[in-house]
Amino acid sequence: MRNDQIFVLLLVVLLPMSGCFDAGSVGEAEGAQDNGGENTPSTGTSTTVATPNLPPVISVETMSSLVNVEGSDCTTTAFEIEVRHAMTDWDGSIISAGWDINLDGIIDYPTNVSEGYMMVEIPMNTMVSRTAASTGFGSSSEYEYRERSIVFGAQDDDGAWTSSELIKLSKIISSTNPSTGVETSYLDIEPCHDFSAVTDYNFSITDHSDIASTGNADYLVEITRTNGQAGLDWSRVRIVFDGDAESDEVCRINSRCSIVETTSLWEAGATITLQESDWNLHGGYSDAQVDIYIDNILVESLTLDLQ
Repeated sequence: MRNDQIFVLLLVVLLPMSGCFDAGSVGEAEGAQDNGGENTPSTGTSTTVATPNLPPVISVETMSSLVNVEGSDCTTTAFEIEVRHAMTDWDGSIISAGWDINLDGIIDYPTNVSEGYMMVEIPMNTMVSRTAASTGFGSSSEYEYRERSIVFGAQDDDGAWTSSELIKLSKIISSTNPSTGVETSYLDIEPCHDFSAVTDYNFSITDHSDIASTGNADYLVEITRTNGQAGLDWSRVRIVFDGDAESDEVCRINSRCSIVETTSLWEAGATITLQESDWNLHGGYSDAQVDIYIDNILVESLTLDLQ
C-alpha cells in the first residue's frame, strides 16, 4: 500500500476521536460558566433550614352561668361555673395546660386531656365589685355585681404558649329599689342553722302600745326572736296576721301588713313591728291572730286583743 493511502486511512480513523475531545472541552467550559466562571470543587455538604415550631391550638367556652357555692359557715363564699376546652399540637406534644382563674399567670385548674369539661370555682373575695342602674317599664333598680376574668393556656414541648381570650364572668348579687329602699340579695347570707328542727325557734309576741283604730296606719304587734345565735333569712320566715278585715294578710316589707325595723337577717334578740300600710287590717272589733312560720312550719301562734 502506498504511503499516501496509509495517511488518508489514519485521518478517517482519527476524525471521530477528535470530535469526542472537542465535546468534552465544551462541557468543561460550560461547567465553568455555570459556576460563575470559577472552577470551585464541590465539598459534598448541604445546609438544613430549621422548620418553625407550631404553637398549640386551643378552643374554649363556658357552658353555664355562675352558681352560688356555700362555705363552711353555710353562706355564699364563691361561685362555680362549668367550662370546656379542646387543644392539640401539630408538631409535638402539650406539656402544660389549664385554667388561670385570677390572672396571675399560674394555672389553677390543670388538665392533660385533649378535650373535656371541668368545674372551676371563683372565690367571691377575689372578684371585682361593680354597681349599675337599670331602668325599664317605668321602674328603676340599682344592681350590684361581682366580676372576674379567667383564661385558658397551653404550652408545648418546645416552650411555645397559646392563650385564649380573657373570658369575663359576671354575677348579680343584689338589687335595690330606690323608691322603697328594699334590697334583694341573690346570695345565701344566712349562717348555718341553730337548730335542726325549726320548731326549736322561740318568739315573744306582744300587743303594740298603739291603739287599734279605724285608720289604716296603726301599729299592730311587736315580735321578738328570743333564742339561737345565727341570723334568720327572711326568705324562710312567713308571718300571717289575721285581724278583723276580710282575710288573713301575709306580712312583708312595704306590704299592706308591713314589717318595719328589719335588717338583712332576723337576728337573735331583735324585735320587729307589724304595721298597717294604707290598709285597715284591724279596727279593734275582735281579737287578732298572729302566726309565725319558718320553712312553712308553724313555730308560734298567739291571739291578741288589740282594743
